Amino acid sequence: MTSIWLDEVAPDDHPPLDQDTSADVAIVGAGIAGIATAYHLARAGVKPIVLEARTVAEAASGRNAGFLLAGVAENFVAATRRYGEDRALRIWRFTRHNQELVREIVAREAIRCDLAWKGSAQIAGDDEEWSEVRESADRLGTESVRVRIVPGERAAIYEDDGELHPARYVRALAGAAVAAGARIYDGTRATAVTNGEVRTDHARVHAGAIVVCVNAYSQHLVPLRVRPVRGQMLATAPVGRAVFDRPAYANRGYRYWRQRADGRLLVGGWRDTAADEEVGEEERTTPKIQERLERFLRERSPEATVTHRWAGTMGFSHDALPYVGRLDSGVFVNAGFTGHGMAFATATGELIADVVRGKNRSETDLFAPERA
Repeated sequence: MTSIWLDEVAPDDHPPLDQDTSADVAIVGAGIAGIATAYHLARAGVKPIVLEARTVAEAASGRNAGFLLAGVAENFVAATRRYGEDRALRIWRFTRHNQELVREIVAREAIRCDLAWKGSAQIAGDDEEWSEVRESADRLGTESVRVRIVPGERAAIYEDDGELHPARYVRALAGAAVAAGARIYDGTRATAVTNGEVRTDHARVHAGAIVVCVNAYSQHLVPLRVRPVRGQMLATAPVGRAVFDRPAYANRGYRYWRQRADGRLLVGGWRDTAADEEVGEEERTTPKIQERLERFLRERSPEATVTHRWAGTMGFSHDALPYVGRLDSGVFVNAGFTGHGMAFATATGELIADVVRGKNRSETDLFAPERA
């Protein structure tokens, strides 16, 4: 079934590419990563072309929960153990920059995407995680992060987090990119990339730089350490009462839910209960996961009517951070978001646009695609 987001927004009419062409920069993929890259390049005076096998935001960018969270999926203490405290803080600040970029772009381009800043709840699933959630809040509080603990819910509330309608955001951003000078071609599948050329089934594109932004499907074009992982969600008809106060991210990010302003409930995740099965590129729902999503829904809102069930394919990197930069082949990449494309990709689009243009940025080491 189509996601609720894609069901509500008709795609723009971008034609397929049927003849050879050239551009300053060729971008493969029109999800949030590719569209943000095109937007930032076009605003800088570069003329990019975007090639998309389906339509803008039809893959993971139109199938997620629409969260704008700071940080990675893990709590800050867990992230510190993985990356070291200095690097974890830099990652946190980068995602905060992503939030501010989204806020600025939505205002500048008058994008109607239901952007709201109600904060988020990070909810512990066990005693160990609860200890980490409290410690994370204490540590980030010293960095002027607005966070408070709710012991009764075993949760930390991060006041500056946001939510939006992801398909409306990405498709409106695509329109803004086109207005700034970008060209977008739907129904145009890239079959091969080299330094300076993209080949499709019907045409070739010559460009000064190539940026691959296909996330879960990266291995089809470049040797990137990205593996496809499936995520599933459901959505309901409007419920006439407040069930969830704000977006929630629970059990180390494996479970998540929110209630939209129109009263609809969204529930997703539970991938950890069938981890071996929730892999690959097939965008299909399964009874096992959907039953778990609905069981949680019934506990919170027995009266809700499920209207949408869907799946999307996420691109997981080897260390849960995106790959943003230049490969040894000379091809650039912006991919590997590990389920957090909305948290990173507006800002990684800005970052890779700067890198392609030869501008030095201090964050490039965080996301270097051939890092250890």
